[in-house]
Order: sequence, then C-alpha cells, then structure tokens
Amino acid sequence: MDFQERTLTSPAAQSMRKLVEEFKKLPGISLKAAQKLSYSVLCEPKFKEILKNIIEISENVEICEKCGTFKPAGEKCANCADDSDIICVVATYGDMSAIERNGCFKGSFHILGGLIEPLEHILPENLRIAELKERVLANPGKEVLLALPFSIEGDATTLYIKDSLENCDVKLSRIARGLPAGAAPDVLDRRTVLEAFNGKTYIN
Repeated sequence: MDFQERTLTSPAAQSMRKLVEEFKKLPGISLKAAQKLSYSVLCEPKFKEILKNIIEISENVEICEKCGTFKPAGEKCANCADDSDIICVVATYGDMSAIERNGCFKGSFHILGGLIEPLEHILPENLRIAELKERVLANPGKEVLLALPFSIEGDATTLYIKDSLENCDVKLSRIARGLPAGAAPDVLDRRTVLEAFNGKTYIN
C-alpha cells in the first residue's frame, strides 16, 4: 500500500468523509459546500464554537405542535396564546418572518409546513390543517387570513382549508391577488406584501 492509499484509508480521512456526508444531509448543501464547511470546522476553532452554539440553541427551541411556530422548549407557545381576532395562515416559517419584517400583520400565525402537492407526496394530512381547524373550533368567531401564494398548490390548499372550515364559526379571507403568480411573501418587497394584505377579500 503506497502513501496515497494509506492517506485515503486513514482514520482521519474516513472521519473527514463522514463529516462531509453529514453536512450534505442539510438542505441546499452541495458536495463542494459540504467539503468547504468540513474543512472550516476542522481548521478554525471559531467554527467549532459556532457548531456548539447551534446545537445549544436547537436543544432549547422546539416547534409548537398546534401552530407550527417556534417556542422555548417545555414552555407554552406565545403565538397560540395571542388573543388577536385574526389568525394569519402561511406555508412556511420564511413567509411568516417576511410578513413580520414588513410590518404587514401583528397577531397570531399558523404555519402549515408547506402546500398541498400530490406529485411531491405532500397531502393535506402532512400539513397542519387539522390543527388549524382545532384552533378555530377552540376560538369561534375569529378570522382566518390565508397568506398563501397564488399558484396551483396555493389555490388547492386554500380550497381544501375552505372546505375543512365550512361548518365552523369563522371568517375566512385571503390576501389580494396583487402578488405575482406563484410568489410567496418571503420573496417580495414590503410595498407589494402590504398592498396584498390591505386588499384582502373574504371567501366564505
């Protein structure tokens, strides 16, 4: 076995490959990016500290089973406890963050965790639609504002939610169609999102 073969099969090299494979499991991380991250973690002490901080934060934060937002581990969810008259329904955490950042809505959110996409094996039961209905039943008379993209998936999700809440004591509205087709709140500017919220329409 020559030097190159010994190097590739050494315990250190195997550990490096394992680290690369672990980073590749993260969303959006390519092989090249995983290699760069692995090298940085092993060579720069500050990156090891960053990893420790990430682990510590992730262990102290959890997703609320009722609304899908983040909350301190083991504590009550402040979002669920919000007594505002409107629940804003979004597809992802990124959408919620964009709406909050743009100051378009101040109240309670509900994160579905995606949109209905049968071809991607995302069905209604994979989203927090049943949990939304439970929140509505527990708080009759509230308004549910759907801040979902105007796309095939967004329209299908809207229709399913409308049918699910048909017999509930709830006002159902949706942001205006001023948003570009298929666009989600997290990729739009403040003015566009604000106009969409101000121009909401009731759909029940």
